[in-house]
Amino acid sequence: MSSAVISERRNWLVRSRAWVGILIIAPFAVLALLSHPPTGNGSWGDFKFDIVGWLFFVAGGTMRWWATLYIGGRKSKSVVCEGPYSICRNPLYLGTFLMGVAAAIFIQSLTFAIGLLIASAYYLAITVPAEERKLGAMLGEEYDRYCQRVPRFWPRLRNFQTSSTITVNVNGLMAEVWRTSRWLWIPVLAELVEHLKAEPWWPQFFHLP
Repeated sequence: MSSAVISERRNWLVRSRAWVGILIIAPFAVLALLSHPPTGNGSWGDFKFDIVGWLFFVAGGTMRWWATLYIGGRKSKSVVCEGPYSICRNPLYLGTFLMGVAAAIFIQSLTFAIGLLIASAYYLAITVPAEERKLGAMLGEEYDRYCQRVPRFWPRLRNFQTSSTITVNVNGLMAEVWRTSRWLWIPVLAELVEHLKAEPWWPQFFHLP
């Protein structure tokens, strides 16, 4: 197979990754919506799910904000290796993943969580290598050395390092404010789903966790 064909296939996978991810998670979401909730609306168990969901949601949002303070507007210009980027190469994606997990916790569905894991694994397996090839070509050996010492996703806390002061790109930070605001639909929509599933007319065909 020629390099041109391989490159074209890679480009197609990158362009279509979001839609493929949605197609993967869609049937899991439908099963979760049509399954009996494990706890009653307003019960103590429901309250505990909400608390854990908010912990994951806030942790994910905080990770994204922390990462943006360091990377905003500088991703393709230099190797950012301080703060969250000293312990994990993709803290923005990690933050997004944590907020996605929060959605599964809010709606109390292990089924949806499994779908989320599969869709996330596909999306990241396509996206991250493509981004790393691009950054490696632009930033050279310094980026290659960075990749060798810092893990892709799972934070290595002993690597943490940062300067006493950092320069914040205001435009990058404001762009993250807009992106984060779009994630606020997670707790709102989850609460709506929870109330709808408690209604007697809501169809509940499955007893999936």
